[in-house]
Amino acid sequence: MNEKESIVVFERIARRGFYSVTLNGQRSYIPFRLFYAVFPRMNRKVSRGTVEANERQLEALGTVADIMGKDHHQIRYTVELGYDIYGRPCATNYMVNALHLGQTIAIVPAAFRRITGAHERATDGCMDVTGAQLDELGFIRKEVASNAASNAILTA
Repeated sequence: MNEKESIVVFERIARRGFYSVTLNGQRSYIPFRLFYAVFPRMNRKVSRGTVEANERQLEALGTVADIMGKDHHQIRYTVELGYDIYGRPCATNYMVNALHLGQTIAIVPAAFRRITGAHERATDGCMDVTGAQLDELGFIRKEVASNAASNAILTA
């Protein structure tokens, strides 16, 4: 049972819990638990490199990549400091912009880091999040709002 082997390029990314994997020339994001399920003998201390994958492993990675690819949205974030009347910093918020929605929100750092998995020292950047994370951050999406409205009408 000699299966065809292929090389998969992977890299642990700044967003905790995900690997960036190049499959057929396309970059995909794979949750680390699923990545290790596909490659159980992988040294978890290795943050980037290549790994040989058989056809079954490639199929599994492709399936996960398809699922993750359908539900990812890009956000940009930056830290904004608030000052009191004496010029001392008194408040910190993340200003988060959902690029495809054209919306910007302010959120406290603890909530932003809990929802997105961003590092505590991250002050500005860009990352991909899921639709559920967008909803939890507080963005309003048309498809979710219309579903909620129809559910409210049905339950009334």
